Amino acid sequence: MTELPFDDGTFDYVLAFNVLYHGDGRVVRTAFGEIARVLKPGGTFQATMLSKRNAGFGLGTEISPSTFVREAGEGDDSDKAHPHFYCNAAELVALLAGFELVSLRDVAQKNPGHMHWQFVAERLG
Repeated sequence: MTELPFDDGTFDYVLAFNVLYHGDGRVVRTAFGEIARVLKPGGTFQATMLSKRNAGFGLGTEISPSTFVREAGEGDDSDKAHPHFYCNAAELVALLAGFELVSLRDVAQKNPGHMHWQFVAERLG
């Protein structure tokens, strides 16, 4: 997700559901930049990100700011021992520089407490 194998401005629409937050802040920023690069101007970016209101925020080992890895036996996602990056609304809006935010909601997915940002944004210019 940090080096998409497509030319600039290739796509009208990018969907990223429950994937972009599997890295630290640097990886997430790079992935957002790659999405902006491969989208046509006015193209739609629809995705989810982990909210800091998520019950998993702060669980496990913090490997970089707002990024945690859980080991086996640490919560219901313990089978997923990979980075989880969490953000609040202001941090997500900052990640979306170069986009116009169309909608943003912090909603529970699957189980209570599993808060995820759901957003739609359009690439500027």
